Amino acid sequence: MSAQLLTIQENERRRIATDLHDGLGQSLTLIRLALENLTELLAENSFREADESMQHLKTKVQEAFGELRRVAMDLRPSTLDDLGILATLSWFFREFESACRGIKIEKHLLVQENHIPVPLKITIFRILQEAVSNIVKHAHADHIRVSLIEADGALHLTIEDNGHGFDQVGRSRFQSIEKGLGLMSMKERANHSGGTYRIESAVGQGTRIYVSWSCS
Repeated sequence: MSAQLLTIQENERRRIATDLHDGLGQSLTLIRLALENLTELLAENSFREADESMQHLKTKVQEAFGELRRVAMDLRPSTLDDLGILATLSWFFREFESACRGIKIEKHLLVQENHIPVPLKITIFRILQEAVSNIVKHAHADHIRVSLIEADGALHLTIEDNGHGFDQVGRSRFQSIEKGLGLMSMKERANHSGGTYRIESAVGQGTRIYVSWSCS
């Protein structure tokens, strides 16, 4: 288990490094080239071309700020601390549906913000983030149902999809390493936060993830 957790951490670090290099790194490279071009134009007194280059540079700077915000939100959404988990989930759903128009998310958030312990908020977000990522990469689903409710003295998070599903008995032989680590990551987050984790799946019948935490 320790080896698996280290692999999960290294995969996460690799993903962050790739995001920074491929996204923000490329944006900064383009800004540097644009600045060099602007300097040359000003030295040649080509003011009209310099003005056009400046406008182009402004666009690239705005894109770099957008990429920085995206990476920062992915690491830890600022809305989580400023507005809470419900606002953060609403933001996440909007961003997801904008990026993945072929997948519909059905939301049922029937809980009050102040009834969710602060330490659980980032855990709930990370589990949902990992589950949705797994669905996009492996399930080939077009519908996801997410519910977060308070009932019987506990918080209940359920994430369901109508994708391919998998054979739970033989999943170690059939599922990819990446998917297995994703499932392990969700289970470990749930267990370490004092919750209980359960997954149900069958070939052709989608996958359902259940996580619950006692409120007492």
